Amino acid sequence: MNYSVNPSSELQKSFKRLFRKHKSLEKDVDILVESLSKNPHQGILIKENTYKIRLAISSKGRGKSGVQGL
Repeated sequence: MNYSVNPSSELQKSFKRLFRKHKSLEKDVDILVESLSKNPHQGILIKENTYKIRLAISSKGRGKSGVQGL
């Protein structure tokens, strides 16, 4: 199965700012892409072949929903 990971233009613009604040972000995104290679249909289906996925940022020490102690 072929797939691609396409971050939104808003995320691309904000990534540098986010990376300065959350040093683990690059590693967290790499883990997400690896996870997607195993199961590309994760997340909430928005429209055909488009999914919304929440990303836990490990340097924040919180889970995907902002709940402490993932």
